[in-house]
Amino acid sequence: MDIESIKVTSEEIAQFRTELAGYASAIAALDVIEEECEGYLEDAIPLLLMRETSTEADRSLSDLLEKCRKFICQEEVREALESGMIAPAIEPISMGAGIPPGVATAIGICAFKLGMKKVCADCAD
Repeated sequence: MDIESIKVTSEEIAQFRTELAGYASAIAALDVIEEECEGYLEDAIPLLLMRETSTEADRSLSDLLEKCRKFICQEEVREALESGMIAPAIEPISMGAGIPPGVATAIGICAFKLGMKKVCADCAD
């Protein structure tokens, strides 16, 4: 999966801000994605990991996405992401993969941008 070039637009970030208004960690993640990383998820996710866990990222973005794939591809989460809804995906990804909510927000956005068919190909439910 070509995730190095995934960029979230200002319009998408504005839409996510509206949806995620009640989630402080998600809003903080959107701030990092937009303001510090110019929309590039590949840059934002390691930075979010470092801030939320106080540890350096020990895996690449594609490795982290792979770790989260079985949670992303659960029917409810997949359907939410297919319809562009990030909020219902945050907790299952965060809890399932054992990652902070801000990172789970960015991973959810990454999966949404890639498309569920691509992310969930060859993934058993």
